[in-house]
Amino acid sequence: MINKIFSTFSIKLASAIFNLLIAVVVSRYLGAAGKGEQSLVLTTISFILIFENIAGGAVLVYLGSRFKTSILIGLSYLWSVITGLVFYFVLLQLEIVKTEFVFAVCLLSVINSFAANNANILLGKEKINSSNWVNFIQPIISLFSLVFFIFFIGEASVYAYINSLYIAYISAFFLSLILLIKANVGDNTSKENSWLLTLKTMFALGFYNQLSHITSLLNMRLSYYLLEKYQNTETLGIYSNGVSLTEAIWMVSGSMAMVQYSKIANSDNKQYSQQLTVNMTKISLLVTVVILIPMLLLPSAFYSFIFGKDFTNINYIMICLAPGVVFYNFALLIGHYFSGTGRYYINTTASAAGLLITLILSFLAIPMWGFYGAALVSSLSYIVVSATVIVFFYKESKIGFSQMIPDKNDLKLYFLEIKNLVNKKHLSDE
Repeated sequence: MINKIFSTFSIKLASAIFNLLIAVVVSRYLGAAGKGEQSLVLTTISFILIFENIAGGAVLVYLGSRFKTSILIGLSYLWSVITGLVFYFVLLQLEIVKTEFVFAVCLLSVINSFAANNANILLGKEKINSSNWVNFIQPIISLFSLVFFIFFIGEASVYAYINSLYIAYISAFFLSLILLIKANVGDNTSKENSWLLTLKTMFALGFYNQLSHITSLLNMRLSYYLLEKYQNTETLGIYSNGVSLTEAIWMVSGSMAMVQYSKIANSDNKQYSQQLTVNMTKISLLVTVVILIPMLLLPSAFYSFIFGKDFTNINYIMICLAPGVVFYNFALLIGHYFSGTGRYYINTTASAAGLLITLILSFLAIPMWGFYGAALVSSLSYIVVSATVIVFFYKESKIGFSQMIPDKNDLKLYFLEIKNLVNKKHLSDE
């Protein structure tokens, strides 16, 4: 399991680096306003994807070992296409992104959902490395395509970013399809093969799971639309870079959660699942703090040097986000425990509590304080979400908050584990 976590973390780290490089290229050559437009495009794609995942997405991890793969794929693809078409007409009326971007946003969301559904079924089959590679190929191809369009074609605009997404998403889809076909050879044909039962189960579980994701995304990204409305795209561009940097730290907990989710979804041992969740939460908290502190200590001049002269005060945005970013580790790890046991409604309840905070405070804080207000509200909402899942987890396991905080004994154990791994690596090299 440690190897799977390390492999997942390595790929997520590489993905985070490529995503950071994409942010740097967009920021430097499109400016703060261009970065703001790019953030709105990507956020809207993510929002549509959540609705497409009502009959797909992460719930396929849970269903992948229980239902026939071909039926899961057929139904999830069909739902994605229908949802993409509906949102095309919805976005034309809402005008939350420029009209000329609407078709591309909807089509990209459909292609991305195809690849994501394939990757989630691979994860449900515990083909974790295959799923990781599908997710990794997107940022690396997107970066190289973006560089090609800007430097060789001379297209320094949001259109260059959108075209790079087309190439990246299509590549990820074909890779995921090849890996899924390979993984499905010799699959157990005794799995449930009723189209109607599969559809009912997908919607029953997917609705609660995606309701959680809808409220969670609104928690994290409603501020983007409000900043664009009450401030301007330049302010949004600066804020989005601060958010991207701090959220990149979650790749640690995300790597652990991915393996944890796969393990729990294929296990009937509740005590094992609970202890696995506690252990992973402790490690994730510790690593998050260790990574976050140096990032907060870097001066504004450093981030202006990286992203360009338009991007100042990013470190102060990150300081406002920091408490919530640390606490959200509980929501990520404990939330995946409830997802792995099919109780998506708990994550929905937690996300709804956070969204309530966001809705109450954002319309006051953002017009008054701009991106600092957005960051403070987001941080508070993350803490509320985490507190909610901790309460649910305690009611079931009787494991309290203090027991999920790493202590001296845990630190000694981690140090010995690292030392043993280093010694083994040293011996193997000899």
